[in-house]
Amino acid sequence: MTNKVTVTPIGFDVGVNDLTAPQLQVLAKLNKTLATLEQNIKKEALTLLAECNRKLEDKQTIIDDYEVELEICFYLKESDPAFDEDRDNIVAVLTEGIKFNNFKTHFAAGNNHNLFEHREGHPMNGEFHCWLYHGLYDDSCISWVDILRIGDIWVDMDCRLQHFIHIGD
Repeated sequence: MTNKVTVTPIGFDVGVNDLTAPQLQVLAKLNKTLATLEQNIKKEALTLLAECNRKLEDKQTIIDDYEVELEICFYLKESDPAFDEDRDNIVAVLTEGIKFNNFKTHFAAGNNHNLFEHREGHPMNGEFHCWLYHGLYDDSCISWVDILRIGDIWVDMDCRLQHFIHIGD
């Protein structure tokens, strides 16, 4: 569970059909940024996973297992009226398990996760949506207006090397 202060969501009464062309362009730019981020994370994750697996196989180390998890925090723009320099200003947090990710179906797989892909006349029909963008609008319970409030993204990829000792019965 993430114990970070989040901003109060707004704009749930604004649907995607109510967004202006400039707002849709900002969202498309964010999607592109997130798609690039996914590929960069994938590259680093594959290197980290290979190193963890080497440690796991090396009987000279004490490593019995490991976990690799990703946390992506989306922060409020400093220009937002709700921005408070004494708070975390988090709009949304997405988490992904990396250890068992094969990068072939969801995160960084290059697949289109656009929920509106086949909706005739939808403003996002025909767009490519990366996994993280899909996660923002479908899984994070924030509105399109709140997604537009995002100003910064912070990525943490945590690796926990684990060692188990059995003392006895």
